[in-house]
Amino acid sequence: MKKIYYLFPILVWGLLIFSGCQLEGVKEQKVVETELENQNDTITTELTSDVITKKQPIGDTIELNEGIRVVYHQKGDGLAISKNDMVKIDYRNQLSDGTVYDGNHLIQKSSIPFLVGWNLQTPGWDIALQKLRVGDDVDILIPAKLARGEKGIPGLVPPNEDNILSIRIIDIMSPIKVVDDIRIWKLEEWAEPGDSIKFEDRVSIHYWAHASSRPRYDDSYRKGIPFELVMGDGNIVPGLYKALHFGREGDKLMIHIPAKEAYGNKGLKDLVAPGDDLLYDIKIVSVEKR
Repeated sequence: MKKIYYLFPILVWGLLIFSGCQLEGVKEQKVVETELENQNDTITTELTSDVITKKQPIGDTIELNEGIRVVYHQKGDGLAISKNDMVKIDYRNQLSDGTVYDGNHLIQKSSIPFLVGWNLQTPGWDIALQKLRVGDDVDILIPAKLARGEKGIPGLVPPNEDNILSIRIIDIMSPIKVVDDIRIWKLEEWAEPGDSIKFEDRVSIHYWAHASSRPRYDDSYRKGIPFELVMGDGNIVPGLYKALHFGREGDKLMIHIPAKEAYGNKGLKDLVAPGDDLLYDIKIVSVEKR
């Protein structure tokens, strides 16, 4: 049995997380009736199906570090967002000419979950979101150096292209369970729940693995086959073993594991630094009862 941490091909992450952030298959959408008043203005738009319609700002604008600019369409009165919050968002990413190249509507989802502070998108996301609160509806101008930088994304984002993130913060999602400081969110489940997971069950999972200092350091999708483990055989970190007991066949889970329940102060080779927390995005493919 191979250990889960021996699987370490690195795959470029597009859309989150969790399902919502993959850029593969996203088609370019053109802006209808959008305009830039000058180079420093953001596009004020709203995505309805695949059509962009104009949306007026309320006049409040804030300037953040390194040229990030936030224009408010609506100010929320909910909780402020912090690192490690799982937020439910409605978003779309645009180029400076108004082309929409990424967004939850383009994958037929009304919203997606996003864990703040883990570099699951670009650095500009994490900087800006930690200045927002539940209920905020904003356009965020993200300079190229905090977006896709000099490389861009071939066929989608040109090099050195500023991004405009239009985002609405719907809610902060609470974990379904917290055990030994391990936080577990359930993002999807079958209509009729599958088998629960017990000691000595054989479990097949697809996963993305992130360390707090190195996102996307490992995943099973690159290999094209799920990873198989036997519960209790010691081939996964303690935190993942504990968390899987709260999942069922068919579940999609997001699991935040503190360093003490992962690789601790030793780390893992050049993949996980000493003291790093871990984040797993997991799909439980099958459960074979002992």
